[in-house]
Amino acid sequence: MKLIRSNPFNCGLSRVADFDDWFRSPFAAFPALARAFDPREAFGGNVGSLATDVHEDKDNYFARFEVPGVKKEDVKVELNDRVLTVTVEKKEKQGEAESSYTFTRSISVPESVKSDAIGAKLEDGVLVVTLPKTEERKPKSIEVL
Repeated sequence: MKLIRSNPFNCGLSRVADFDDWFRSPFAAFPALARAFDPREAFGGNVGSLATDVHEDKDNYFARFEVPGVKKEDVKVELNDRVLTVTVEKKEKQGEAESSYTFTRSISVPESVKSDAIGAKLEDGVLVVTLPKTEERKPKSIEVL
């Protein structure tokens, strides 16, 4: 009988780069699954889904989402229980086959936001959601006596 030394943690990934590739696309060995679960397929090769940047100034909070190649009617913005949710659906036709991809990103919104004054604008593949602050949360200058 021949004995072979086995390492259960070596799954054929000999280099760290192979391991990184496996984490980026774990379904690569199964092409149908790889296409179904790969967000890069939906947005023309861009890695990730709905890259987001959140910042504020003295009057507003801003949430910026990257949504390349998406039309205004394919974007849905909702605020529910202090959670802002952006849902994007992209439809593509390739011959007779039509494919649809849906991406959702949710972020928490502070209590100090005027929910009735929220605005959203889509321009050049960037969705900017403006969340105005309430008056009591804006910075105030205090005179020193």
